[in-house]
Amino acid sequence: MRRIMMSLVGLVLSAGALGGEMAELSFRNPDIVGGAEDSIVREVASAVIIPGRAHDDLWVHPNLVTIPGNPIQVEMALRSTDRRGGDKHTVFNYFRTDDDFRSLCPIDGPTSPAWRLIGLTPADFDLPTEASVELPEGEWHWARNASFLDSGTIVYPFLTLKGHCRSVRTVVARQWGEKWRPLCVSEGLANEVKRGLLEPQIVKCQHRLFMTMRAEDGFGYLAVSEDDGRSWSKPQAWRWHGGEKIRMHTTMTKLLSHSNGMLLVYTRIRDDNRNVFRNRAPLHCADVDLTTLSLRRSTERVIIPNRGLPVGNFWVWPIDQTKSYVCATEWPRDGRAANGDTWLAKIYWRIPNQRMTDQGRERLAAKEPSNPH
Repeated sequence: MRRIMMSLVGLVLSAGALGGEMAELSFRNPDIVGGAEDSIVREVASAVIIPGRAHDDLWVHPNLVTIPGNPIQVEMALRSTDRRGGDKHTVFNYFRTDDDFRSLCPIDGPTSPAWRLIGLTPADFDLPTEASVELPEGEWHWARNASFLDSGTIVYPFLTLKGHCRSVRTVVARQWGEKWRPLCVSEGLANEVKRGLLEPQIVKCQHRLFMTMRAEDGFGYLAVSEDDGRSWSKPQAWRWHGGEKIRMHTTMTKLLSHSNGMLLVYTRIRDDNRNVFRNRAPLHCADVDLTTLSLRRSTERVIIPNRGLPVGNFWVWPIDQTKSYVCATEWPRDGRAANGDTWLAKIYWRIPNQRMTDQGRERLAAKEPSNPH
């Protein structure tokens, strides 16, 4: 079997260095907020699932994926890191739940096939010597996941570097045994301010691809593809429905796709969060207007509160027809000995998400036939 999470080679797998009681690891006493009447969100339930006091080292950057079935199992990974805020990850801590986070148990390592689509690197792609498509040198990041175009084809974002400025490109690839064979690579999307465009994430919604990106000019950006990732529109800043640009302080954004719409999860600059590192709390969600590609401000909801610590490094994942999850850790970036808590926000849809089955499988078109040429 191909190595899981190729970009993580050399990291130590750990069940967790837990210092607290196992009973603390669960979704209990959630805060509930209702969605707007015209939102695709019915309600959001948010709670701490791993208190910072339950482990000794600092855990950040949570990821979670599912194993479809009845029940649906969820696996979660958190990275141990240094206390000054650098991305120096040496240990992964893995957990699993099969009861929707009523309990959460440490495991030795990941088992879900979905992990194979996170953190792809050039080693995951088959590049025959006669290939007409080449993968340019670039930056490949463990916090990105591939999106399926059909049951055998993916689109995956990566960065190319010119000086200190990053551009976003995407590769479309067909499954080829245990690897992926590139079909095409897009042109780069650029922003000339500081480090350029960063942390891209792609979802498919109603026959189009949408890619949201972090930038360092005070905003976040969106690009759209009408041809399954082969080309992209010029990035445009995220805006409210009235046209005003949404101020964001160099932070990630992520999209959740629903058969009836799309949701953006994000942090933004507010009058009441100037004390938080890069204004990265609270964490919000809002409906995307698919016609204007703007956010409908009336649908904005806080899904993880501002308790003085940033929650801007987060992860999103579809669970089944009824809900999708967002997870984040409060991340002290100042060297303090205390840890932040790990949060889970359960986003419940107003109507079933037909992109998913009730057992947690994504509905995908059949694999397109291979080109004999």
